[in-house]
Amino acid sequence: MKQNNRSWLPIYCDPAVFLPMVQSTKMVFAHPPYLFQDFVGKAISFLRGERARELGFELDMRTALPCKWKCSDESLYGVDLCLYAYTGHYPFDKGSIGGFFNEASVGAAVHHARTNLDFGGSHVGYEPGPDGGTFGRISRPLEAGGTSSDCGYLTALLAPFQEVYEDACDNILLCRPEGDRVLISVPNEFLQPSWSSNNIKLLVDLQTLTDGVVPCDLARPYTCELAGRSLFYTHPDFLDGLDPEARDRYLGANPASIGRHLTAGAFNIFDAHAPLRDDGTPEQRILPYVKHILADHDAPAPLKAAMINAQIEHNRLADCVRAAGYRPYSFASFTGVFIDLYDPVSKAYVNLFQPVGLGLKPAGEPREAEFTVAQIHDIFDEQEIAEPAMPLEGVLGYERPEHLLEIFTFLPGL
Repeated sequence: MKQNNRSWLPIYCDPAVFLPMVQSTKMVFAHPPYLFQDFVGKAISFLRGERARELGFELDMRTALPCKWKCSDESLYGVDLCLYAYTGHYPFDKGSIGGFFNEASVGAAVHHARTNLDFGGSHVGYEPGPDGGTFGRISRPLEAGGTSSDCGYLTALLAPFQEVYEDACDNILLCRPEGDRVLISVPNEFLQPSWSSNNIKLLVDLQTLTDGVVPCDLARPYTCELAGRSLFYTHPDFLDGLDPEARDRYLGANPASIGRHLTAGAFNIFDAHAPLRDDGTPEQRILPYVKHILADHDAPAPLKAAMINAQIEHNRLADCVRAAGYRPYSFASFTGVFIDLYDPVSKAYVNLFQPVGLGLKPAGEPREAEFTVAQIHDIFDEQEIAEPAMPLEGVLGYERPEHLLEIFTFLPGL
């Protein structure tokens, strides 16, 4: 019987436990993002249009409250200004640091207006450059032109996981010393959690990555492993999943690191000190998705984390407004990833917006109408931009910065 190490995992990391699906980067970025100011204008036109009325949603801007849920980072201040310019009202705050939706705020918001227009999501800094640019950092003019992390909360959350994952990528080794089966050498701290003093535990999945322990044979010294490592046969399914060039790396006698071929199905990672709910799930809902964030080949970790966090929080908002107490109220919820750039031309932060969710809950209805990412783009790409309540340039301090759309060159998998 093959051994496994899954019994060491928290319940939420068990591969047999279903993890709700999240949208892929390829799907979300099959279309380019919008300037946030354009998105707001299109959203208002959509809510005034026939499609929204057919779904039972009636918009009267005189009695609609603009709302935001996002970080309080200064790179997102333009979001507040856009909503103010389009509606004439300063947006009601439903968010907190980290791009989290504050459920307790909804009860207060509906006392201000029976229709809430919610714009929110996570944010990520973007610096234009070759190979799709760089995510996770942004220029900070108040730091004399320096840069820093953006979103700082998600960056700090991921940093210790990223460090352990990269250590595993560098130090899990494969080779074929005698032209027979490919062997995999794994540091013991990646096999059993007590062998690591780090709070962040990465465990390779023995059932996925290995195919039995290599017995020690004194006639073959390479089988007599180091004190801190264990030697296994590599699972043939893992090798079959590699492209020929990658597979060739492991067919020689010299050990080669597994690198980014340590994909999400081959390991689990968790914080041994993470607060858990009574049902065994972590209080930080993003934790079960961390291995998918780290091992994603289509998007850098900061962007993937922002996408997943936005989807988790969109679901929390939708679940909240379905409560019986909010049945008499209308909610239009626009969720996405704010992509923050510092524009040296206008000397201001400008936000692009990539939608990931849209829900319309008319008054009297228990649930909202939902739209896919493709549907959102199909509708909004053809939608006229509404006239703002006051001139955008006067509020934002700059004209429509279309050049920022042109220098956003990210493509999934680039």
